[in-house]
Amino acid sequence: MVYQFKIYSTEVPDFTLTVETDSKHTFADLHICIQNACGFNPDQLASFFIAGPKCGRQIEITQLDMGFTGQNKFTMKRTPLWKLLDHENQKLLYVFDFFMDRLFFIELTHIFMGKSLSETSVTYKNGNAPSQLLEEELLGQEIEARKEEECLDYGDLDDYTEIFGEMEDLTGGL
Repeated sequence: MVYQFKIYSTEVPDFTLTVETDSKHTFADLHICIQNACGFNPDQLASFFIAGPKCGRQIEITQLDMGFTGQNKFTMKRTPLWKLLDHENQKLLYVFDFFMDRLFFIELTHIFMGKSLSETSVTYKNGNAPSQLLEEELLGQEIEARKEEECLDYGDLDDYTEIFGEMEDLTGGL
């Protein structure tokens, strides 16, 4: 089976990804595909959540093995997609910035029966993804504001003496 996912962000309304992957691939494969498509740093922690009723977080699929035992502890590397995803329109959340609780919304839009894929791939991309960390985005805005301040036009300053007078007048004839 091949799963087709639509991935979008409420922060950047024109950003959309469509990803196709084999149901035998893991959540780690989907994670890496999203990271690469968005230009994210793979060192940042991320998790998937299978959305529960009313889109609340129900099941977490973690990037790291936290050492917990039990039937509901899933890691990206060890969990194939088919194990938790079984019907179209199923909703997921992909948290990519834990400190600011920023995420992508993911929907399983189609299941193609009788097909298979060797690699997870982006089949459609529109717009630019939000920056991975909110502080990076804020820093970028601050740098842009500084550049704009530096480039302010103060008019034509060709004639220094017209504005400030002769240098001797300013220094008191020293």
